[in-house]
Amino acid sequence: GDKGYLSIDYQRDLFTYNQINMEVPMRKNQHGYKPKPYIFRKSRKPIETLFSQLCDQFMIRRNYAKSFDGFKNRILS
Repeated sequence: GDKGYLSIDYQRDLFTYNQINMEVPMRKNQHGYKPKPYIFRKSRKPIETLFSQLCDQFMIRRNYAKSFDGFKNRILS
């Protein structure tokens, strides 16, 4: 999961309703921080880079759609 999804409640809801176990890397200033293995960090970088490129290409952050259908139509067009 993205570093922004630190909510324990959100993680519990995902597991309860969809059986998805989301692992979120902890920040260095949090209690119980344990560094992730190198292979995990190495594979995460290209994923975040691709996500960032797609957001820029489709202008997702600057989309002013009022509904999901409007958002979907904007992305598809």
